[in-house]
Amino acid sequence: MSPRSPEEHRYFLLEIGCEELPDWMIRPALDYLQAELSSLAQRERLGDLIPEPSGLGTPRRLAVRGRGLLERQPDRIVEVTGPRVEAAYDGAGRPTRALEGFARSQNLAPAALHRVTNAKGEFVAARRTEAGLPAGDVLAAELPAIVARIPFGKTMRWGEGAFRFARPLRWLVCLFGEAIIPFEIAGIRSGRRSRGPRFAGSPAVEIPDARDYLTVLKQREVLVDSKLRRKQIEDGIGRACAALDAGLHPEERPALLDALAGLVEWPQAVSGGFDASFLSLPAPVLATAMIHHQRFIPLRKEDGSLSPSYIAVLNCRGEEAVLRSIGRGCEWVLRARLRDAVFFWEEDLKRTLAQRLPELEKILFEATLGSTRQKVDRVARLAEALCVDVERRGQPLDRAAVLRAARLGKSDLTTLMVKEFPELQGVMGGLYARREGESEGVVRALSEQYLGAGEAEGRQRFSCRESAVLAMADRMDTLAGFFLLDRIPTGSRDPYGLRRSALALIQASLDQEIHFSLSRLQEAAVALYAEQGIGPRGTGVQRLGGFIVERIRHVCQDVAGLRYDAVNAALSVGGEDPLDAVKRAEALHRVRGLEDFEALSLSARRVRNILAEQTIDPLDDARLPTEEERALLSSLQGAESGAAPLLDRGEYLEALRVLASLRPALDRFFDKVLVMDPDPTVRRNRLALLKRVSLLLMRVGDFAEMVLEGEAVQSGAGSGKHA
Repeated sequence: MSPRSPEEHRYFLLEIGCEELPDWMIRPALDYLQAELSSLAQRERLGDLIPEPSGLGTPRRLAVRGRGLLERQPDRIVEVTGPRVEAAYDGAGRPTRALEGFARSQNLAPAALHRVTNAKGEFVAARRTEAGLPAGDVLAAELPAIVARIPFGKTMRWGEGAFRFARPLRWLVCLFGEAIIPFEIAGIRSGRRSRGPRFAGSPAVEIPDARDYLTVLKQREVLVDSKLRRKQIEDGIGRACAALDAGLHPEERPALLDALAGLVEWPQAVSGGFDASFLSLPAPVLATAMIHHQRFIPLRKEDGSLSPSYIAVLNCRGEEAVLRSIGRGCEWVLRARLRDAVFFWEEDLKRTLAQRLPELEKILFEATLGSTRQKVDRVARLAEALCVDVERRGQPLDRAAVLRAARLGKSDLTTLMVKEFPELQGVMGGLYARREGESEGVVRALSEQYLGAGEAEGRQRFSCRESAVLAMADRMDTLAGFFLLDRIPTGSRDPYGLRRSALALIQASLDQEIHFSLSRLQEAAVALYAEQGIGPRGTGVQRLGGFIVERIRHVCQDVAGLRYDAVNAALSVGGEDPLDAVKRAEALHRVRGLEDFEALSLSARRVRNILAEQTIDPLDDARLPTEEERALLSSLQGAESGAAPLLDRGEYLEALRVLASLRPALDRFFDKVLVMDPDPTVRRNRLALLKRVSLLLMRVGDFAEMVLEGEAVQSGAGSGKHA
């Protein structure tokens, strides 16, 4: 085995130290840093930077450590093109001033130049060797800009400088092996000095070599690897829970564990409790007080009910006295929260949700779009229009429950509980509605109206059609309003959460399999704003339909994992009914196992190419002179009668199996029949026959968008007898 090159033994390290970052900022920032540094290494010919491990970050530091960087850039041959040959030499073949000037600029003698030929002609060129720079020099020049571009969303300035970052910078560590890579950002110079945990007074920590980074900080009570930190949190929770009464188990909250890993550098778990009398509060209130406000992990009994115990994860040393002292403080804070919650609950119950409606006039939805009360009125009318559309399609639902829930939907925003715990909007409306004796449909619609905007597998689904319809009407009202004002998301910026609103609209229809007309719902929403005197402020509302269709594409490809060409084929024939579009995309994704799929796709592509820009007359069944034409018509009629009921029911995969029966007749037709016959009457009738084939296939998708094995999508006229 040949010895490894020196750079394989050297690790690169960049650590950005700052004041505590919010947990949700850490992961995106680390992903950005890793991607940018890897891209920089490849772009500057420094090899491949391999993060080892990935995900190094705590609330006070963002770090990338990796191996694979070269010591220096390899030398490279650079060729520079100069003047044209005719301008470089005079009639006697002597160098002109243009050639001499070019040679001087390249530090070469005219005789050392050579000629090159390209699409523009023959030129004089210089070829020279460019020496590679040391890796440290390249990195020092590029790193400040990379750090400055970390996309935090919200940044701040401090001191007198203009540099912006999510939180004030405090230190920078940048090493290549033992060597410091020197650069400066916001007056802070890079070095090898990191810092220990806040609870120890942030002592200086010298990093002798980049490869020692994790070990040195772990010895100083900083666990930099987020995966190991999360594992330590899970183990600590398990030990703390086991020390309590048997039968208790922590509530499964993966997102909470991720958040805790972003809040601590040296996690320690401690158990705590509260007075059992607080269990009289609704479970969502207890859970929110513990999880969202204190980041405590609730414990449940064997029957699934909440216990008056929890686990807190602290950032501290593990001495028993320290844990006990901080644990008492946690109990004191939670007890105060729960006392407030009891007061809010009792006060809120003194008035019904309906009695709170007038207060919504004082809550602004948006300065131009009006108050929340106006939004409630719009959503109620929009929900009724959607109910009519849904019921017309034979999908039963409790319209009265939807309309009642729409009228009460935002009333809980005026309650003391929601003002203190905003995460409980909707949930509290459902709890109060149940206490007031509202129907189960109303309760569930109120409780679930804000669901549906997540992408994770654990996303809570809409449990009934009533809640899904209310959510869809609510989201369309929001989308129409902001698109009327031309406030369209651009790039990564989406300050009004419109992508999430469109995603929730689609997911609600998918969860409860609701077929509806997207354009009709949009038109109704725009008309309701028009009644308030709010019209288009730009072209935004014209782009709303396409914006929602792009969210359908996102659901199909990024959430459901469907092939991009199957999604393109489905959406090419429309996304007017999102549920129908997704079902068609799923069928086209799965149809690849069908025996005649590729042949049928090729035939469908040929049909579309032939029909492009052709004027098609109605088909005359009696004017089909060849056996192949009549056989195709017969096969088509059989496919139409067999596939039509399946297509109407949305059973697209089964329909595609029926449509595959067209393949033999289509193959014979294209092999034997000249579609573009010199006789215009014959030609028009053959085109009409193919048009009928195309219309049937296009009920599922545009097969021309499907990418077949070993080829790229082709377009243009076909060849052979049909051309």
